[in-house]
Amino acid sequence: MSVTISSPSLLQLLQNHDNRAVIMIEQSAEGYLESSIKILLDNGFEGMYISFQRPFNNMRSIFEYHGIDISKLFFIDAASVLSGEEQEIDERCIHISEEVNIDELVRAIYTSLPKLRSKKNFIFIDSLTTVALYKPLSEIMRFSEFLVTLVKKEKDRQMSLIFNVAKDLAQKRFIREVAFRVDEVVSV
Repeated sequence: MSVTISSPSLLQLLQNHDNRAVIMIEQSAEGYLESSIKILLDNGFEGMYISFQRPFNNMRSIFEYHGIDISKLFFIDAASVLSGEEQEIDERCIHISEEVNIDELVRAIYTSLPKLRSKKNFIFIDSLTTVALYKPLSEIMRFSEFLVTLVKKEKDRQMSLIFNVAKDLAQKRFIREVAFRVDEVVSV
């Protein structure tokens, strides 16, 4: 199912799936969903923000500017190493090595999950299309499958997966493959 959505409607979509949804958000390359993160956090969610597009330092500044409480977020930062930016040490951030190894991402997620205190959680990937620049389709599909399985099998918490894809790349083969596994495709 594909719908055009605003951020408040994202909450409704999640509630329709008992906060256990896999949602792919198509948006312009310039678009960003800071407001969606804020709405989720303001409504009792805590989450993991996996960043392939913008380094942790940049994201923290953006979120603070928008009044987003980053104490309810854990970051998995692959963007710093991809951009060559210096990695700042912070207890809320796990930096990924240069290889952007999928197994390393999986370990970072499993390490961070127990730190989320709320029963309503999300994993937010800022740009699945950026990962495609660095990893083969098979690795992206393996990572996507892991995340979908994690969300669907989680028993103790309400877990959702939300990931962005650039609208102009949404028709790429790997995105279509991933889209078959989602509950909702949202166009912003």
